[in-house]
Amino acid sequence: MLGFGKKPLKIKDENGGEKRKMNVNIIKSKKSLKIITLLVTAAFIATASAQVYRYMYIEGTVTVGSAKLIWETGSVTSTIDGSTVSFTLNVEEQVPINFTDALYLTNTDAVNTYDYTISVTSALSGTDFTSGKIYIYEDVSGTWTYRGTIDLTDSASSYSDTLAASGADSGQLSCTIEINANQGVSSGSFNVQVEYEQTP
Repeated sequence: MLGFGKKPLKIKDENGGEKRKMNVNIIKSKKSLKIITLLVTAAFIATASAQVYRYMYIEGTVTVGSAKLIWETGSVTSTIDGSTVSFTLNVEEQVPINFTDALYLTNTDAVNTYDYTISVTSALSGTDFTSGKIYIYEDVSGTWTYRGTIDLTDSASSYSDTLAASGADSGQLSCTIEINANQGVSSGSFNVQVEYEQTP
């Protein structure tokens, strides 16, 4: 009840006249109504601004197999660590030296062929070395067939081809390295990268 049914208080002034004054209960009820209205409004605002989250999930399984292209040691003593092969070539000043069949790149997949690119990522100094080459040969039906050359003194040098599936006389590359150092040179280094993917 808001108290509107109650009669207002009658108060006489100093001249005997009547003054009318609103009932105190009416004032209190209006304040209560205003507070309730504010609370309801705040509740609606809180509901409207609440964030709703939904969730999705991924459950994955990883199967690990053997590498498809691998390094194999050749005539040069090498250290193979996963996909990286490292070695030291001992040469003499102004004497071209060939390291025949220095190392091999082998396709272990008996079914699929692979497109590959061999590229120089860090070159020998052209000032310190007259030449630095990798000659690439492929085993084709038991015969080593020349495929291309990479210039180790040129950081833009590369060679691309397709390597056959693994077989008795296929699926392998041989790398012959040639180095010719200038007089007064004590050392040098180079890095080569092989990028490959299964042929579509």
